[in-house]
Amino acid sequence: MVVSGVATAAAQTPEQLLGQDKTDISGRTSLTLGSGARAFGMGGAFLARADDATAASWNPAGLSYLRVPEVSLAGNRTLYRKESGTSPDLNVDRFEGQTVEFAAFTFPLRLRGLSGAIQASFQRAVPFGGTLRKVEQRTGDREAVVSTGEASGGFDVFAFGTGWRVTRTLRTGITVNRWFNGYTQTLDRNVPDSDRLRVFDTNFGLRGWNVNLGAIWSPIEEVNLGAVFKTPFTGQVSLDKTRTDIPLAGGQRTAYSYQSHDVRLQFPAAFGFGTSWRPRSALTLSADFTRTFWSRSRLNNFFTLRFNPPSTAFYAPLPYPALDQAQSDTDQIRAGLEYVVIGSRVKVPLRAGYFNDEQIVRAAGGTSPRFNGFTAGIGVILGPILFDVAYLFESGRFVETVASEATAELPASTTQVSTSLRTERFFVSLIYRIGGSN
Repeated sequence: MVVSGVATAAAQTPEQLLGQDKTDISGRTSLTLGSGARAFGMGGAFLARADDATAASWNPAGLSYLRVPEVSLAGNRTLYRKESGTSPDLNVDRFEGQTVEFAAFTFPLRLRGLSGAIQASFQRAVPFGGTLRKVEQRTGDREAVVSTGEASGGFDVFAFGTGWRVTRTLRTGITVNRWFNGYTQTLDRNVPDSDRLRVFDTNFGLRGWNVNLGAIWSPIEEVNLGAVFKTPFTGQVSLDKTRTDIPLAGGQRTAYSYQSHDVRLQFPAAFGFGTSWRPRSALTLSADFTRTFWSRSRLNNFFTLRFNPPSTAFYAPLPYPALDQAQSDTDQIRAGLEYVVIGSRVKVPLRAGYFNDEQIVRAAGGTSPRFNGFTAGIGVILGPILFDVAYLFESGRFVETVASEATAELPASTTQVSTSLRTERFFVSLIYRIGGSN
């Protein structure tokens, strides 16, 4: 543990100290979700139909479908906006970012009459990279506080996976996952009636291991039933934080930092079941149900930085990623279809999907809000090349309880405000089948 400044223990600190560290993963509450434009074009209902090079990120049993070596690459762009309060005095939280989310090499094998494949892959399971802007309204006639910043990185996974057709109707698979990397973030907080600008720098590094288990059963040729389980794990976290005061009228900067390798992140387990029906070769219908156990996710030995006086505030185990709110397990329902237009040389898959996501924090009434989403996608299959794009739109509205800071005239209080969320994501993926079509 490396310390710059004086560290002091504290059993509790004001909630606003945690605000700089809260991670909003609305729209990414299911940890069973994988990567690739084809799957998201079908609403993310892919657990029973994972039969391309992105299979290991959804259901590793699907790797057994591959018959030729494949190289795959996928990326996405995310636009996120959250608004709460009443116009024109809205609290606004906006994020925009893009990332390479998946890359893999897959090689088919035959062993003692069994067919299967092995794969080495990279997945950015939880991306953080992008620009962010947050506007926080204040009571009375005081101007809003504006925070802007940039982040890079994400929770990355290097996976070695394999899937095999063990009987005529049953396929199984496993991936062993090494979680690594993390994110860095710089946040500038501008308080209009303050004489200084505050800058928060965070470096959050994660290391850990877990396993994904999958199976696909085909009771009849046209129907697949899929299941996947992702084990929980406790990740080692290296957390380095710096908080800097910059006088607006000039003068000496004041900085305080603290670093710890003792932080631990208890990442939750997740499971899912899916079904896929292919009534004819050109048409596929799929549906999934998934659950992630966010109520068991904890961040241990976490800390924030105070500035008056400079010190470190330590916390009892906190729910992650909400930090200052209790979390619930989340269920997701997903459905999608794919129809392939077959030409003389080119195939054009057309896709559409719907999903309903339960969120990890409760609304003011005590229930967890559910958001609706729709997806659409299209692809081109030309010989050994598969190119796909997809678009996802998700939105929701709920009432939440918000705490206001105390002022010289008014004590701290809570109020219920209407909150709306909107997420747009764009996906693109490319698969090259070495030696021909699968």
